[in-house]
Amino acid sequence: MEELNDTILVVDDNPNNLKVVAGVLKDKGYNFRVAKSGKLALSILEKTTPDLILLDIQMPEMDGFETCKRIKAIETNSKIPIIYLTANTDSESIKKAFNSGGVDYVTKPFNADELLARIKTHIKLKNQTEELTIQNVTKDKFFSIISHDLINPLSGVIGFSELLIEDLKEEEYSNLEKYTNVIYKSGKFTLDLLQNLLEWSRIQVGSIKSIKHNFNISNLLKNNIDGISAKSSAKEITIIANFSETLPVFADEKMVSTVIRNLLTNALKFTPNKGEIIITSEEKIINNKQVVETIIKDTGIGISEENRLKLFKIETNYKSLGTNNEKGTGLGLILCKEFLDQNNGTIKVESEEGVGSSFIFTLDAAK
Repeated sequence: MEELNDTILVVDDNPNNLKVVAGVLKDKGYNFRVAKSGKLALSILEKTTPDLILLDIQMPEMDGFETCKRIKAIETNSKIPIIYLTANTDSESIKKAFNSGGVDYVTKPFNADELLARIKTHIKLKNQTEELTIQNVTKDKFFSIISHDLINPLSGVIGFSELLIEDLKEEEYSNLEKYTNVIYKSGKFTLDLLQNLLEWSRIQVGSIKSIKHNFNISNLLKNNIDGISAKSSAKEITIIANFSETLPVFADEKMVSTVIRNLLTNALKFTPNKGEIIITSEEKIINNKQVVETIIKDTGIGISEENRLKLFKIETNYKSLGTNNEKGTGLGLILCKEFLDQNNGTIKVESEEGVGSSFIFTLDAAK
């Protein structure tokens, strides 16, 4: 039997009908939930979002048409395809079914193969529509980043270069350090953005593939900590490393190094002067799986719950200024998520505004 991850909600007040439909879905390998009324269906939808709904029309208290309208009125449910499964065959019922938000109409008694074919088609259409929407939003955001975020720093490079040239012509050197510092920061930001954009775009077209092998993540953590020592000293930030000398993982070393570098850079950026960054890493069992869990914790400004939901999505491209007005590209965490996905890893964030953030990622422990 084919294993499917799709979940279908069946709404019908008749226990025999529920039993028959559930049997067909179970035989095909679908996950399913059942509801004996429209009210119960709405209650279930508050806790879970199925991939498709099979809905009867003739039900007490709230008929299928009203149930469908109420389901579609909720934003999180608006994209769920609803197929009416009913004995009503009159043209008026069919018209009301589509007008209320249904995508298809199957009459009882139904043919199992036909019902399964329609379920498969509408789930496929839903998934394709969602993927297309994400791709379009991602594309728009990608070009927005290029057009906006690249223009600003490049304009700074050009503008301050012109001022620098004029001052040099007039042998006026008082602003020399200020102008060159702005040019350097603008150029550095542009380079970071271009590197992140290049790596992210290469992932999307599939030209970057992880090459996994066993290596010691402790060494990688130490190297990246050394890499930010100058900047941490400048902000008088204390870095506390708490992990053993040997923590073997199975992953792509270059990708993991990029993840660590981005997370440490962010922690440094959002931690105020004289703050702390604590790095811990240990082997543990999570969900019956042997992993190495690494936590990079800062005592920084923290992230609101609303913004935490935006961190790993290109379509939102969340970014904010650091404690010393350091700029970010908004792509670093997106790259972290992409790279960890390619290495069977996970990443999450725990944060409290005004207290700090902890970025937690896992990788498979080496066998």
